[in-house]
Amino acid sequence: MKKIVILLVFIFLITGCRVKYNLSLNEDLTIDETAMLTGTDEFFNVYYKTTRKNVLKSFIEIYQDILTQNNYQFELKEDDIPYVLVTKKYSNVSEYAQDSILFNDYFDEVKVTEDGNIKKIETVGFHPNEPDNPDRFNVKELEIAIKCAYNVKNHNATKVDKLSNTYYYDLNENNNHILLEYDSSSNFNPNSDLIRIIIICAAIIIVLWITVIYLNKKNKRNN
Repeated sequence: MKKIVILLVFIFLITGCRVKYNLSLNEDLTIDETAMLTGTDEFFNVYYKTTRKNVLKSFIEIYQDILTQNNYQFELKEDDIPYVLVTKKYSNVSEYAQDSILFNDYFDEVKVTEDGNIKKIETVGFHPNEPDNPDRFNVKELEIAIKCAYNVKNHNATKVDKLSNTYYYDLNENNNHILLEYDSSSNFNPNSDLIRIIIICAAIIIVLWITVIYLNKKNKRNN
């Protein structure tokens, strides 16, 4: 059995996994960390004699100790492509930066700075692959999304969903760090842009209306 596990780890390290990593910065300052872990098609093709579900069950057996020791919840989910759902909740951003093994294992450093209500999360040095470490899976495909309940002041996301205030990061050799700076005293309002537009439009209408009234009165006096 030990030889089978070692072989599985070796193949997984070579062929890699697919990860969707989601972070939610909540209004009560807590943080929800969620990762959907599955194999790449290349990885699953190695195990053509068994199901993808059975392959992921073996994956859980390999990593369940380290996940349990770090207070992660995990379960196997069945979908078109089965995946392992890994979750954890943190009381604040500092605790997250210190205790998240899913984040810390893939960056040289995870820094959190706080200046009053302004908080900044920044990572340095992204390393998706580390084949010499058997406790770490090799990430071939990675999607990172950070949803923020507050107004974001600065970021280096590659894509932003303005309706949900979600920031998407595509990490590679040229862009190997994450930056997100937000104001915890200012909650995000998805309708703020719409309200701003309405106010501006209303102000323009009022100005035009006043102008028309003024010109009409001026014309009447001239006549």
